[in-house]
Amino acid sequence: MKALFLLLTGVIFISGCSSAIQTTIQYYQFEQPINDSSRNVQDTQAQLRVQTVSLRGALNNRGIAMKVDSNQIHAANYHLWGESPDVMLSASAQQTLFNTMTNWMVIKGLPVITDQQQQTFYELEYELHHFNGDLQGNADISGLWRLYYTHPESGRRLLSIHNFSSVMPIDADGYDSLVATLEKMWQQINILAAKEIEKTRLNHK
Repeated sequence: MKALFLLLTGVIFISGCSSAIQTTIQYYQFEQPINDSSRNVQDTQAQLRVQTVSLRGALNNRGIAMKVDSNQIHAANYHLWGESPDVMLSASAQQTLFNTMTNWMVIKGLPVITDQQQQTFYELEYELHHFNGDLQGNADISGLWRLYYTHPESGRRLLSIHNFSSVMPIDADGYDSLVATLEKMWQQINILAAKEIEKTRLNHK
């Protein structure tokens, strides 16, 4: 990532001739493929509803974020996410959890359901504090997730909170490698969350 970081540093700290440079905007997204799959409610043991991922401040910006100092984040001007990061991360989380938790019905959001049986469910909330690269050549995702349980008789209650921090070296120069590394890390975070949620449910019975 050395070339990327030198370029980023130049963009941030050299302003005199930047207006004369014509730069093409590049858009990025997670590559995670969508496989044909289906699941019926009657074949599952529990329901998990994944809320829209919350990102702190400027991290929920179309410009890919880079940490340039201990207290400073820079959002790229010409290297943009193809969609809002919270939407992209939520869709990726739902798909990873759906594929990992084969005995669960994993859906996004909180649809209105009148069937009393479907009003009993678990709910996952993510809050990301870091979702960026840095000048040392790393990708960084950290934050927390909360697991809630809702029952028509007892209402909604918090079951657990899990903090996580993942920093991974980026293999090659360029934003392509940064995006691929962030995607890999996000999938790993969700796979670990799935295992913890499964254990929580078994202990919660």
